[in-house]
Order: sequence, then structure tokens, then C-alpha cells
Amino acid sequence: MDELKHRAGEKFEALHVAARSAADSSKSKVQDVCTQTIEAIRKLREAFLELWQNDLIAEGRERVVEWSREAVKRIKDGALPLSPFVLYEELLALFHDRVWRRSVLIFVCGGCVGGALGVCAGLRLSARAPPGPHARALHSTPDHSVIFVEDAVAPSAGPGEVLVRVQAFSVCELDRSVLRGRGHVLRALLRAGPVTVGRGFAGVVLDVGADVKELELGDNVWGALSEWSGGAAAELLVLPSTRVSKRPGGMSADSAAALPWSGTKVLATLRKLNLNQDNLKGKRVAVCGAARAELCAAVQLLARAGAHVSALAPRHAAQLLRDLGASEFIDPAEGGLQGAARVLEQHARREGCWDAVLLCAGAPAPPSPAVLRSRARRSAVCAVSGAGPVSDRLVAPLAALYAVLFYSYRLARWMCFCGWGLEWLEEEDTLRGGLERLAALVERGDLVPVLDKIFVPQQFEQALAHACSEDAVGATVVRFP
Repeated sequence: MDELKHRAGEKFEALHVAARSAADSSKSKVQDVCTQTIEAIRKLREAFLELWQNDLIAEGRERVVEWSREAVKRIKDGALPLSPFVLYEELLALFHDRVWRRSVLIFVCGGCVGGALGVCAGLRLSARAPPGPHARALHSTPDHSVIFVEDAVAPSAGPGEVLVRVQAFSVCELDRSVLRGRGHVLRALLRAGPVTVGRGFAGVVLDVGADVKELELGDNVWGALSEWSGGAAAELLVLPSTRVSKRPGGMSADSAAALPWSGTKVLATLRKLNLNQDNLKGKRVAVCGAARAELCAAVQLLARAGAHVSALAPRHAAQLLRDLGASEFIDPAEGGLQGAARVLEQHARREGCWDAVLLCAGAPAPPSPAVLRSRARRSAVCAVSGAGPVSDRLVAPLAALYAVLFYSYRLARWMCFCGWGLEWLEEEDTLRGGLERLAALVERGDLVPVLDKIFVPQQFEQALAHACSEDAVGATVVRFP
């Protein structure tokens, strides 16, 4: 029993010692915090007193006191508080002082820079919509892969925006380039978010923001997103109303998702080459990689306008391209698309040159004199997917300068009442006007979607691999079940 009491006493003594040491430690920490706080206050007071006793501040105080006395005296005499002549003389005397001029210049520059940063921060915070519901999405990762997220947060629709429930989106070779860094500078400047894949989409409007008059809840819509503005691989997507339009009636979501990106890119390319219904009749146009979704659309539009279309594509796509309107089929044989330039040159020597040559992504461009007629422009050999943003080709110092100029231009547009939107970065045909023209072509029967395979989001890697392979004929679509 005595031994038990002895051990209990030792335990209580150890607890007592631990409690005292913890209390002493806490007390010392509190004392240290108080000492540091007092020291910081003392240093701030010394800095303030030093600043207050500065010659420039003292001179300013004297001038303020003198101006105040003069103002009180003038008020008592029934005159204005400050004579314009006195103010002019005082300002003239101030600006004759070199130190004062330098201080004023620093103050004005600091005020301008701080004000501009404050305005930008305020505009960004005011434009930020509150968080919305959770939805499924495909997020890109820094290692160039894509992960499927079940509970991604979607923002609510802000002014001029719409919330779209995406039913299906298309995948193309451009998505692989995006995962490898295409458009990354602009996406970073715009904080486009982790969703970067998916170019064309079709869905249903779930909500509309203020000032949206063209769309209503429940409208079936479609649209296209550039590589710098994010991607459509999210079940809930918020975007400006200028980037969507009503899709043709009676068209399923899978078929509708196959057309917006490919169709608008073809319309933009034809407009760039100045090819239209009035001047295409009888012209020879070569389409290299005609089995791709965008070039299937090009074959249809060119054939409807009366052009002689030469389609270069894998052999298994020959019958489909003839059904779409191709006048002749060119087999690239064993070389595939990489040997397309040589095949086009050989065909041009046998059958004659073309007025224009359209290329798919990844196809090498043949030398212009070898495949174009003498009266054709050198720029008539054109890639439908484009060359990508110029910001991707800038080295680090120039990229920083580009960022400064980009934000400065956006601020200048806002100050000139041109809005804070980014429609000026987009091609005209990818906005509402181009989508409505595309819908009119579909409703007239001049353009039909060419749908190849349909996948689910969990199969995105297989969908992208298929879209980039030579087995693909038409659009590859991913559907949200």
C-alpha cells in the first residue's frame, strides 16, 4: 500500500512539474509577444516622428498653416477663401523646387499605378459570380493528362452570361495540342480554369444572366470554344451569351456537338481565302486530310458551291467523301498524312494544279508553286486549324510585355465603353453570328454532321486517341450520360 502511495505521489509530482513548466512556457511566450508588440509600436512611432520632422513635411505644414490663416482672413473680409493669384504663386514656387517636383512626380505615378491596379482588382471581384452547383468535368493536369472529376464546382451565370448543361462535346487533334501547351499564355492571363479540352458542344440553357435577351431557359443551344478560352468538357458551363446560339431544330445533341467547332473553322477559313458562293463555281480545291471533321464540312460546302473538290484521305473514307460531294479521291497510300505533300505534288503534275489547298492539323504544307495555279495567291495553301496564338511563340521577357499590353488594352477598351468582354479576340465566325449562319446551312440541307464514334467522359483518353488517328472519319464526340 505504501509503495502504491509512493508511486502515486511521484506521478502527481511529475504532473505538477509539467503543469508548472507549461505555465512558465506560456507566460514567457506571452511576455515575448508583448515585448515584440511594444518594440514594433516604438519603431513605428520613431519612424512617424522622423517623417513628421522631415524638412519637406515641415515646410508643407508651414505652407498649410499660412494658407489657412490667409483663407480665414479672406473669409472675414467677405472674399473667396483662396485667391487664384496666391494659389498660382504658391504652386509656381513649389514647382521651382526640384525635390518637391520629384516628390510630386513619384506621388502621381504611384497614384496612377495603384488606382489602375485597384480598378482591375475591383472589376475582377465584382464580375466574379457566386459558386453554383457541383457537376462532372474533365480537368487538365500539369503533366498533360486529364482526370475525371465528379464534383467540380460550376459558377453561376453573371450579367451577359448563360449557364448551359452540356450534353455532348467534340474532341479533335487541337485538344492534344492544348494539353501540350497551345494557348497556355492566354489561358493563364484569363484564368480560364482547369477545363481545357472539348471544342464544340451542344446542350440546354439552365439559367440566363441579366441583359441576356436572345436565349431563354430550356433552349437547345450549341457553341464553340477557342483553345485560349477554356474547354467544353464540363457538365455545367458558364460562358458569354455571344458564344452560343440556338441549334437547328430536330438535331440530336450528339450530332449537334459534331458541327460547331468544325463548321465555324471552315467558315472562317473560306472567308480568309475569299471563297464564297459567287466565285467558287468551277474552281479546283484540294482538301488534304478530308476525313477529319472540319474538312468533311469543307468538302460539303465547297461541293454545294460548285467547286471541283479533290479529297485526300485514307482509303476507307473514299465512299463517304464521294457521298459528301468530292469530285475525285486521292489515296495517300502508305505514307499517310505525313506523305501528303509529296502525293499532292505528284497528282498536280499529272492532273493539274488547284486554286486553293486546305490542310488538316498535322499535315505538312506542300510548296505553293508546286500545287497552286499561277493566278492563285501564295496564301491559298491554308491550315483550317490555324497557327495558334502569337503569345505561344514569345520568349519569357516578351511574354511579360505581352501580358502588360494585353491588360492595358482591355482597360483602354473598358474606359472607351467598349466593354470588358473578350469577343475581340475571337474569330467572327465562332461567335453567335457564325453559329447562326451554320444553323441556316444545316436547315437548308447544305451541311450535315458527320459523326464517327461516341464515348463517355471516363473514356476520354480513348476518344482523343481515336480522334487523332487515321481511323477517324468525321467527328469524335463525348457524351455526358
